[in-house]
Amino acid sequence: MTTTAPSIVRETVRPSYTRYTPTNGERPEGTEYGVDGWLFTLPGETLNGRRFPQRTHAAFQVSEHGMLFWMVREVGGERRQRGSRSTSRKGAVALAVSAVASERERAADNARGGRTAAHRIATQEPGDQYQARSAEAEQLERTRKSEENERPVTAEIRLAYPLAGGGASLCLYDAHGNEVDREPLTERGAAGRENNPDGIYLGSLTAGAMTAGLLRAAGWHLMKDGFNYAPGEQWTAYPVRESEAEQWAAWAPMLPDGHAATPLARVAIVPTHEHLALIERRFGPVPEIPAVAGLEFKQMGRWGWRATTPTRVLVLVWTPQLGADRWYVWDETDRHHIVGRACGNDASGAAGALTAAGLSLA
Repeated sequence: MTTTAPSIVRETVRPSYTRYTPTNGERPEGTEYGVDGWLFTLPGETLNGRRFPQRTHAAFQVSEHGMLFWMVREVGGERRQRGSRSTSRKGAVALAVSAVASERERAADNARGGRTAAHRIATQEPGDQYQARSAEAEQLERTRKSEENERPVTAEIRLAYPLAGGGASLCLYDAHGNEVDREPLTERGAAGRENNPDGIYLGSLTAGAMTAGLLRAAGWHLMKDGFNYAPGEQWTAYPVRESEAEQWAAWAPMLPDGHAATPLARVAIVPTHEHLALIERRFGPVPEIPAVAGLEFKQMGRWGWRATTPTRVLVLVWTPQLGADRWYVWDETDRHHIVGRACGNDASGAAGALTAAGLSLA
């Protein structure tokens, strides 16, 4: 029986983010926080007389098995990873929030003299066993709701002051007006990240104006992320803050003719069918893995399966993607390397990767 009230961070589904880069002075010290990322703070609280201070966390991308994943790490303190890795920032943050809440509740329960986790498991009643079995499903549902709450509904092109380097960014906002993503339109992304050169327009091509090329670049980025303009909508000038308007007005005489247009434009967006299908795969039933002759793949987490023999360790990894999911078979026996890969949105993708790895399907 639990003796602790739920942690308030379980209700923190829309944290406020601060962008950090290697040059903007917001990046945490240390090499374990990626090249760039997002900072957010979980509030402090008191449970059963025990005080838990607020903590700042960083969400950033890491490369693993040749793929990009999001993870969350505490800033300061023990600098621990929170929650599991995810293919999206929203998912990684939701998992981290759940992990922090569970840790606080357990610590508060023990502080009050509650039973230890080991003792609870040893003396579980049928209801407790059901709760343990449904914990993963509940966590997945919270992650899905977090994705829905943070799903972008508005896209914005924001021009930087042309005499201060120029450039432009594509920002996405959810229905509550919170910024949920931002990426440069006129610069190449961090090393190793996918970016189509045809979708990159250098700052010199914008020169402080909403050019047709810039709008095409924004449209390409939106489609790449699974979004499109809402029916009948188009980019429309959006008012900037008074201080920004004054600075743009002061610089207008120094800009080329026709380049003193609005520095801000917005458009309503909707998810594409491919994006909605991806969400269903990401949060729906896990694909069934075909049987392999002489091997038994056991699931580890939601995204992977492992088969171990006296001579080999093989890992099958499923990565939901827009369009077609990616499947990889890794040989982790000695030197980690990919031995098979395939694309597909169901068990056929797994079968293709296993066959490409030289394994015989039963």
